Amino acid sequence: MEKHRIDFGVFESYHNRQVILNYYDDEDFLWKRDGFHFHSIQLLNDQLIFSKKDGNTLTISLKNYDTVARNNDFQNYFTLGKGEARLEIYLP
Repeated sequence: MEKHRIDFGVFESYHNRQVILNYYDDEDFLWKRDGFHFHSIQLLNDQLIFSKKDGNTLTISLKNYDTVARNNDFQNYFTLGKGEARLEIYLP
């Protein structure tokens, strides 16, 4: 994965959608998957904060990742990585 920064402000443009979060360890071992509908995403203090439709929030700290990539082949698909671990964020 190439190391480059994207404009995380792009996440704040997503509203009233679904998100799929896939957590991988050791490159291809999927150890957790989460999917939910959200009202909005806020970028605050290097954190992505998803406001879920059920009233809860989910926070992803961007400080936990060294690399960020936006997939050019699939629209709305992002990969955050650190070592062999990665988080894939897909907004269908």
